[in-house]
Amino acid sequence: MTLRGLVRAVADAWARLRHRFDKGPPHQRLGRLGERLAANLLRAEGYRILARNHKISGHEVDIIAAEGDLVAFVEVKTRSGGGFGRPEEAVNHHRQKRLKAAGQMYLSRLKKRVSLRFDVVSVDFSRNPKGEITHIRNAFFPSR
Repeated sequence: MTLRGLVRAVADAWARLRHRFDKGPPHQRLGRLGERLAANLLRAEGYRILARNHKISGHEVDIIAAEGDLVAFVEVKTRSGGGFGRPEEAVNHHRQKRLKAAGQMYLSRLKKRVSLRFDVVSVDFSRNPKGEITHIRNAFFPSR
């Protein structure tokens, strides 16, 4: 395949796939944008992304990332306005419980022993149109 053919093939593929990112109501598009920004932040901090939007026994984890022998389960919350509070405040007790259950199930399927951590990435567009991204490590702790 020539370079021109390759460029055309990539352009055609993008034309077919880009609509996946533009679909859905505005709040879903905003959430996907926040998850992409969070994944980019985690990569820049040295994490390896293991999975995104991973479903485990009815629970969904936004991002599962590894840093050495540590596996971080990351909940991403994105807000465009201040009317509902800070994004990280939306990770309530019920959501924490679901993430903990998903984390324990995920680790039980791994062959090696790793540490588990629960993080929150807050993406807030309410004060800055470029977004303020905050990574909160150990946002909450697993049950013993």
